[in-house]
Amino acid sequence: MWTVLVAAAPSLALLTYFYLRDRYEPEPISYLLLAFGLGMFSMLAAQSLGAYFAEVCSDDFLRHGGEAGRLLDAFVVTALVEESSRWFVLAVAVYHWKVFDEPMDGIVYGVAVAVGFASLENYLYLSNRGLSLAWQRALFAVPAHALFGGGMGYFLSSAKFGKATGLGALLPWLSAWILPSLAHGAYDYALTHGLGVVVWIVVSVLSVGFWILVLGRLRHVEKASPFRPKTMLPPDFQLPPHK
Repeated sequence: MWTVLVAAAPSLALLTYFYLRDRYEPEPISYLLLAFGLGMFSMLAAQSLGAYFAEVCSDDFLRHGGEAGRLLDAFVVTALVEESSRWFVLAVAVYHWKVFDEPMDGIVYGVAVAVGFASLENYLYLSNRGLSLAWQRALFAVPAHALFGGGMGYFLSSAKFGKATGLGALLPWLSAWILPSLAHGAYDYALTHGLGVVVWIVVSVLSVGFWILVLGRLRHVEKASPFRPKTMLPPDFQLPPHK
């Protein structure tokens, strides 16, 4: 039970933060939990697919194949498989929910699916390797999953509520799939070079960059919410100095 709590705590904290940012029409808790559960399901699917690709690509090559093996392991066997499983859940199921009715919802549900994935992955990881690694997972791995999911959800919101037509309408769908996969691959590739100071600096810079990107998009969709009261002052409004 303690392992469950430690594994889930970072995910629940991040989900709570993004949920509270959805101020004007918060999502039903039941749908939020459903998205969380779908994220756990996507983790099991990704684990099976990852094992299959690892067998096809040769586990020995992935571990001892030098830079080529590291690149294949990070960008394909891990990142592409995991992000594809989450993209599929969001695109096939969540995208069509009636409660997905504003751009903010894409980010919230994207994070919910991602942290559901991360919670189960974190539990299995800590069960096998011990709770001593919990702080590293809480500071880097779990937030990274949340940020990849939030970015994916943002692009799917663009696909659903954007006005692009023809081939241009495919761009958000591809962005939702490819960009998180590339970012995830870069994150995992950095980790395959060991856990030295340089690697932690690279991972920290990548994490901060994604926080800036996703939080910037979060503020954008918050201001653009159709449920935002028309009488509210803009979030960046400032009163003139008192004379």
